[in-house]
Amino acid sequence: MTTSKHFDRTRNNLNYFDVHQNLQTLRRRLLVQGLRKRERTRLNARQCERVSNAKTLLDVACGTGKHLEHLTKTFDCTGVELHPEMLAIAKERVPKLPLHVGDMCDFDLATKFDAVTCLFSSIGYTKTVERMDKAIVNMAEHLNPGGMLLVEPWLTPEAWLIGSIDSETYKTDEFVITRMMVSEPVERGRLVLEYLIGDSNGISKVTETQEMGWFTHDEYLNAFKKAGLQIEHLEGGLTGRGIYIGIKA
Repeated sequence: MTTSKHFDRTRNNLNYFDVHQNLQTLRRRLLVQGLRKRERTRLNARQCERVSNAKTLLDVACGTGKHLEHLTKTFDCTGVELHPEMLAIAKERVPKLPLHVGDMCDFDLATKFDAVTCLFSSIGYTKTVERMDKAIVNMAEHLNPGGMLLVEPWLTPEAWLIGSIDSETYKTDEFVITRMMVSEPVERGRLVLEYLIGDSNGISKVTETQEMGWFTHDEYLNAFKKAGLQIEHLEGGLTGRGIYIGIKA
């Protein structure tokens, strides 16, 4: 992730990762706790059908650990995250879990798992088809025989609308954060995000640029096939972007 951060003025107790953590918390709360019952049932049915005895799980690009906080209720979990600052937050949230700094394309934990997840469209940060292929292969290599890889994709090229604007707001008793984002016309996707942060001291602004990559359905299918996985695609998935499920022979 490439970021450019500009602060209008220094705040005593609020920094970029506070902002990012709280917005991520908002989005992941919707993902983990607010899934439609039908979607949870469909995903759980696939898990039970494919890997009924799964005990261990690796969450790749685990971020601040919000998914792990939920998944650890069912599995013995491990996390991998590229950014140490994000991982530091995860360690506070799930202090008993093994957490590692690593790039999804080449991390090596020297162990295998019954399930590997890469959720919240994190695969988009690979940016290129070559790196996405490497990430899928690397995650598949961390699966036990019969294990399952679940990857939640980012946007498809059809869904990438240049100039599209979106916003969301996160509120606490102490501060309010509003984020607006616009998609820019680059080859595979760039998002420019503006954060307005308000508290009793006033309003500050943070600008963030995220370089990501959208991939076609066929590019995802080819990546899973290159990794030697039997693949299934669920159109609804967790958040409406679909989900790819690969089973290791």
